[in-house]
Amino acid sequence: MQVEALTVAGQDDSESKGVRDDGLVPVGPGEASTTFDPTRLDFGHYIGMTIEELAAVDADYLRWLERHPSGHRYRAEIQRVLGVTRFSTDWRQ
Repeated sequence: MQVEALTVAGQDDSESKGVRDDGLVPVGPGEASTTFDPTRLDFGHYIGMTIEELAAVDADYLRWLERHPSGHRYRAEIQRVLGVTRFSTDWRQ
């Protein structure tokens, strides 16, 4: 079975997919010109908030984010703020 890419007449296929020719390669959430800050969210509904600010507003979200793959980068800071100590034998992880 062969699948063909559909393009709009007169439109380059790279344009239809939003491909830019500026040499930048997206690598994840956040601005390309910034460095990662493990204390401040760079995606989602709470973008720009620190982990400490978010703990006061929505600690349940932080507990979820700690377990979710998208929160892996923030896990240590979340555990510090929430006062969580993980052990290798903790089956609730």
